[in-house]
Amino acid sequence: MGRSGEHQRLTPRSAATRARLVSVAERLFAERGVEGVPLSDINKASGQRNANACQYHFGGREGLLQAIIDKHVPGIAARRGELLDELEARGQITLEGLVDAWLHPVVEKLQDPDGGREFIRVNAQLTAQHMLSLLKPGQGALQAPGAARLISGWNQVLDALPAAVRQQRLHLASILVFHGLADHSRLQEQLGEDDPAHNTELFVATLRDTIIAMLQQAASAHCLDTAARATRARK
Repeated sequence: MGRSGEHQRLTPRSAATRARLVSVAERLFAERGVEGVPLSDINKASGQRNANACQYHFGGREGLLQAIIDKHVPGIAARRGELLDELEARGQITLEGLVDAWLHPVVEKLQDPDGGREFIRVNAQLTAQHMLSLLKPGQGALQAPGAARLISGWNQVLDALPAAVRQQRLHLASILVFHGLADHSRLQEQLGEDDPAHNTELFVATLRDTIIAMLQQAASAHCLDTAARATRARK
């Protein structure tokens, strides 16, 4: 991952260098793909004379990706925590409320001028890693805070679904959220919001409806039978 303990020893100059590298990395990763950008290109675009600046500050690509997550996700997690607090204060955890708490803090990143849209596009490439972190905290290579409360809520409101089906639907929902918002943001930049089909508020409402419908749909007999056979085969 990154350089152990370095955050505690950062000078203002080092902090500025790290911030510049993260900003350039999220832009290039968003444009060309996480695996499509050599670290040397990030060093060069950041104006670094040290050809190994990314390796020095972050230990490599994975550490740089974690730094991008660390830049954006704590704010998302804090906002999500506020929404979950409000939901719990009302005394009832609902599927709709959980979807809102999950979705809207991410949607707000579309308006973040400090790499918000780039973060969404980068994160769309990391949904598998994030689902591993969400479903099995501590086991994913990349770590994002705030997963435990969401998992508890999902397990509560989706308890009628077999665990394997629940996990797969949440993975599909995650793909819808990040890939949907990433593609929408690209279309919006090219086409604007004059056409209702490209209106962000409408897109988010449609995305919310789609996720709720997918999560609350009862599993078919075929799906239940397949899940049961998969569970038996694992034992």
